[in-house]
Amino acid sequence: MADLQSFAPAAVLGIGCLLLSGVREQKKMPPAAPIPSIAMGIPGYQPRDTVIDAQEQKVAGMSNYVLRLFQRDSTDPGFSVYVGYYDYQVQGKTIHSPKNCLPGAGWEQLTSGVQPVTANGKAYAVNRYLLANKGAQALIYYWYEGRGRVEANEYRVKLNLLHDAALYGRTEEALVRIVVPIDPRALRTQGEKAVYAAADTLATTLTTQLIPNVAKALPAAPGA
Repeated sequence: MADLQSFAPAAVLGIGCLLLSGVREQKKMPPAAPIPSIAMGIPGYQPRDTVIDAQEQKVAGMSNYVLRLFQRDSTDPGFSVYVGYYDYQVQGKTIHSPKNCLPGAGWEQLTSGVQPVTANGKAYAVNRYLLANKGAQALIYYWYEGRGRVEANEYRVKLNLLHDAALYGRTEEALVRIVVPIDPRALRTQGEKAVYAAADTLATTLTTQLIPNVAKALPAAPGA
C-alpha cells in the first residue's frame, strides 16, 4: 500500500501531461495588466528589477514576469519577489515547480510545509520551505495563482489545470515566489527562533499584499 501511495502523485502528474497534450486548443490569455505593474514592497526597502536572460526565459517558458529585488542598502541581503505568468500551458510549456528546481540548483531542504495566511479577509495556504546551500539559508514562500484560484498543492494545481483546459480551453497561471535570505551572523547572535520568526513575518506580510494585487493583474476567472 505504501508503494502505491508513493507512486500515485507521480502517476497523476504523468497522466496529466498526457491528457493536457490531447485536450482542446488552449486560449492565450494576456494579463489584465502588465505583470511588472503589480504593486509590492515594504517600507524602508528600495526596489530594483532584474532582467532574466533570454535563454533562461526560453527554458522557463513564462510569457510575462517580474523579478524584483528589495534592499535597505547595498550591504543588506534584502529579499526578492518573482511573479512568472504563463498565458497558456501545454505539454512542454508548463510552470516549473520550485520544489523540483531548487534542489537542482544545490539547495537542500531543511523544513517544508504549508503556511496559512489571510488576505482581504480570506484564508489561503502557501508553500513554506527553509533551504540551505553551503552555509547559506533562505526562506521560500510560493504558490500558484490564476483562473480564480490561489493554490499551494502541486497535484491539485495539475488537476485544476486539466479541468479548466478541457472545460474552458484556459490554462493561464502565475507562479508567485518570495525568497528571504537568512543572515548566518544573525542566527549566531540573535538565535534561530528570532531570525526565522522575523523572516516569516516579512514573507507573510508580502504574501498578504501580493495575493490580491496579483489577482488584479490576471484575467478574470472563467465564467466570472
